[in-house]
Amino acid sequence: MAYALPFGKSGGLRNFVIAAGALAVAVIFAGAPAIAEEKSLYERIGGYKGIAATVDDLVDRIYVNQTLNQNPTLKAIHDLNERAAFKLILGAWVMENTGGPKVYFGRTMGDAHAPLNITNREFDVFLHECKETFYKFNVGQKEIDELMAALEGLRKEVVTAN
Repeated sequence: MAYALPFGKSGGLRNFVIAAGALAVAVIFAGAPAIAEEKSLYERIGGYKGIAATVDDLVDRIYVNQTLNQNPTLKAIHDLNERAAFKLILGAWVMENTGGPKVYFGRTMGDAHAPLNITNREFDVFLHECKETFYKFNVGQKEIDELMAALEGLRKEVVTAN
């Protein structure tokens, strides 16, 4: 029994070699692992351990920040010294909002910040403290840019005073 090659008379061997090469490439790529997807921001900033360390530092910074404590509402909250609870809720929020586990159990940004009378200046001070924390923990510039853009996107929900 004769098998007919599907390449026609002209260039039959050349076409066969091209088809065999394409088949070999397809087999190689079919067995190769998929191209690695970029890790989530959560993974790139160290997962829950990295987040816990940076949140710990950041909360300590904002609790003693003199500019933030000029806001009487923020000062009253800071004076309650409930840092541990705030660190827990902020850490959960950061984990969830950077691609980690869905563990945030707090209020929306708008609901949580509406009674605090936060100004644009105070929000800028908070962003500055975030950057200082990121630098302290050697967070990469790409990750800092992503984090800062995400935080800036919350300005309208957080800032409620002039």
